[in-house]
Amino acid sequence: MIEVDELTDYLDEYLEEKQEVKNLTKETVEKQTFNISKFIEYLEDNGIDELNDKNVKKQLRHYRRHCLKQRGNKRTTVKTYMMNILEFINSEDVQEEIQHEPIKMKDIIEVKAEDPETAKKRIEKISLTRPQSAFFLDTIEKSGNKRDYAICRTFIDSGMRLKELVLLNKSDIKVPLDENGFYIVSDDSREVIDVNLRAETTKGELKDRTTFITHDTLISLNAMMKDRITKLRKNTNDIYRPVIQRNKANEEKTREELFTNIKGKRIGKRAVQDIIKKHAHECDKRIASEGIDCPVNYGKNVSVHILRHTALSHYAEILTVAEVQSIAGHSNSQTTDKYIHIDKEQMKQKLKAKNINFNF
Repeated sequence: MIEVDELTDYLDEYLEEKQEVKNLTKETVEKQTFNISKFIEYLEDNGIDELNDKNVKKQLRHYRRHCLKQRGNKRTTVKTYMMNILEFINSEDVQEEIQHEPIKMKDIIEVKAEDPETAKKRIEKISLTRPQSAFFLDTIEKSGNKRDYAICRTFIDSGMRLKELVLLNKSDIKVPLDENGFYIVSDDSREVIDVNLRAETTKGELKDRTTFITHDTLISLNAMMKDRITKLRKNTNDIYRPVIQRNKANEEKTREELFTNIKGKRIGKRAVQDIIKKHAHECDKRIASEGIDCPVNYGKNVSVHILRHTALSHYAEILTVAEVQSIAGHSNSQTTDKYIHIDKEQMKQKLKAKNINFNF
């Protein structure tokens, strides 16, 4: 539960944190502040004292109807209002106070169910190919942000959900830690590493499940951890050099959470979504500046869900439906089937490799 008269304070903190990640323009901040503030005013004017898990969806629906009927706003305009408001309502601090599950637009507006075949074609269209995934990761690596790179590599390797990623603990990666809190990396570059997704972090599951990351992703996790205990400091020759910060290094030895925000606390879901969108737009800028012929609009299409789709589609190329279903955490195989894309040439190559002979 959260008092309505406290929402403005939460809004200020939300926009400040979001601006740090996305570098929003002053105009964008003003628009989002206005749209969310109008919703808060509506609640106050209608005598709503608090938002809780019982009334939050109802109040969002009422406000949408108010904008359409009483204020006469266009549907496209109201959709923008609701997107801004939902981002705020789903932000880590507000969601924790209200104690609600993430609210989606379809919870506010009735959306026609998508038939399985259409869903399959949509996923096939927006999943990244291996070269497109490599380009995305390469762009992040060039930015120098080791945490963002490790997060995106983990998504593309594992196919886990957003909630599962932000709640990962260092111990969930099934590799021993050394005395400094870093993973002990083997010499086997083809190593596949188990990642334990605890039941309490997963979607409606009653038991833990396992997914995987690669050797290179494990190395990127170590690089991320080393980066967060390091600070650039100018020496007597006016040259900046990395210096280990003793207090942060001690914290790392016993740290539980894997991914952290700039304050050293567990990273939030909204922050991860913003990170992915930021680097997706950087891909588009790079494509334009380097004159690359690319069919993908990264800024428009790439999101947390697309990275999950991409990972599961890649798994589906080499594993059975049942195996992909286990990794994805799907409750039925029909959901998993959407990720299975039949490639005739690929099938022919597999048959050749097996030296199949149909002459009986």
